[in-house]
Amino acid sequence: MIAGRTGRVIASNGYVLLRIPGHHLADVRGYVYEHRLVAEQILRRPLRPGEIPHHRNGIKTDNRPENIEVTPSIAHHRLHHRRRHDRGLRLPDEANLLVHCGCGCGGVFLKYDAMGRPRRYVSGHNPQPAERTESILEELRRDRRLHRSVLAGRLGIGIRTLAVALSKARRRGVIRPIGCGDWELV
Repeated sequence: MIAGRTGRVIASNGYVLLRIPGHHLADVRGYVYEHRLVAEQILRRPLRPGEIPHHRNGIKTDNRPENIEVTPSIAHHRLHHRRRHDRGLRLPDEANLLVHCGCGCGGVFLKYDAMGRPRRYVSGHNPQPAERTESILEELRRDRRLHRSVLAGRLGIGIRTLAVALSKARRRGVIRPIGCGDWELV
């Protein structure tokens, strides 16, 4: 804290503090954030729980009434601090409506996922071609049945990488295990 003679100090977080012992917003040392006092003066009432004053111009020491805006919640306050690339995210209190899949398949889903990100397609319904899976299938077309170590050697990949690709192909229903590391086409 940078001390001033008048009881006005700038805290390490950049906000202005005023020494007003006994005030309902004062901390144990008797200091009150000036922007919170200004917000209460603007509203002509005490701040409610959850209400957060916001500096419109981003300057924490500019506590003029025209620079202070009271937001109803932390979610609304965060909106003012979003970066440009955050646009498109779900807004606080915005309804999560059902939308149709962008490909025209007729699928219906909620517009935003659990993180508030917009969705355009049914999840997992438009898979991209997997080169490793295709190369595994090509090898299995040549030799109807192969062991995973042979597959890994032919493809020049590790066993763990191969295991992931085999698992994906198995879920698609195009290959199946036939015991002790051997795989075949379905």
